[in-house]
Amino acid sequence: MTEMSRRIGSICRKELIHIVRDGRTFFLVFISPAFMLVMLSYLFTWDVERFPLAVFDQDKSSLSRRYLAALTQDGTLDLRYDLSSAEEGDRLLLTEKVYAVLVAPSGLMGRVNRGHTGHLQVILDGTKPGIASQTLAQLSGRTQAFMSTLSSVPGAAEAQLLPVDIRTRVWYNPNLRALHSMVPGLIAVVMCMPAFSIATSFAREKEMGTMEGLYATPIRGAEVLLGKLLTNVACGVASVVPVVLVATLWFRVPFQGSFLLFLLLTADFLLGVLGLSLLISNFLSTQQAAMVVLFLVLFVPSMFLSGLIEPVDRASWSAQIQAYVLPTTHYITISRGIFLKGVGLGALWPSTLALGAMGTGCLLLAMKLFKKRLG
Repeated sequence: MTEMSRRIGSICRKELIHIVRDGRTFFLVFISPAFMLVMLSYLFTWDVERFPLAVFDQDKSSLSRRYLAALTQDGTLDLRYDLSSAEEGDRLLLTEKVYAVLVAPSGLMGRVNRGHTGHLQVILDGTKPGIASQTLAQLSGRTQAFMSTLSSVPGAAEAQLLPVDIRTRVWYNPNLRALHSMVPGLIAVVMCMPAFSIATSFAREKEMGTMEGLYATPIRGAEVLLGKLLTNVACGVASVVPVVLVATLWFRVPFQGSFLLFLLLTADFLLGVLGLSLLISNFLSTQQAAMVVLFLVLFVPSMFLSGLIEPVDRASWSAQIQAYVLPTTHYITISRGIFLKGVGLGALWPSTLALGAMGTGCLLLAMKLFKKRLG
């Protein structure tokens, strides 16, 4: 075991020297994530067609039932959960299963019947400000359309005298700033850069013939891969520090959670994405091929299928499969959860476990394939 550790350490030192001395690799690993975060954070807006909601109907009256039926009649607003307590709504918002919780307080129908103004409360998830704004707009428009049928005042004054108004609370991002949501999500994309680094390094050694030199040494194939993986994971964790500084100091994104946990789960993400990169690299022999394949297999899907811009369509199994096989999908949940919600491992363990399993599985398969090539 000591001899194996020494050999892995030798590979780690070789990789670290290569990363530090090669300007392109150094930029790719340490500089490009923060640089890309600045460039990409200004680019994106999004739109959605379906808004999953939860309702906490404390009134249980014919008015509240008719109101909820009117909200959902065209399917745009999807009331998926009928809550029995406020705590259930908290959990649904925390785990991003709904975009908003609608609360109809007890006595709503009585107040409206007595000619008083009733109040509905909407609690929004501010980690996706564009979606939160659209959700509120959908709710407000449908509420006005429904409540206008209850008002006896015609004409322009009707909007001023509707019997119900909506009171809004926004959690996690009270000002609904788009950058506060987009920047933590983009961290998952820019932190894919070490995957490009390890793939091009792997391909470069094949092109230059240095891999054959390793074949002649006592170092095993698994030790070569572990040395490359550990070095790039360590460098990737180091490179996320300036990324966090850019997010918090330049873009003023609040960091609510544990920085140590964020570093730990970043290493978990890097295990997943680098394991996938090593697996793909077994089938590639040139640096150009490595860059193109990873761009198409990892980078582009991470931008458009991972829930960064539009939420993952939970009504479509194919969309969920495409999203959840990507390491970035899980890291977006982790990054936004720690940055904006301040959640701990208790809320993030499904994503953490998925990344660990993905990375371990890809690494073991890469080792098996690499051993065959050594033979």
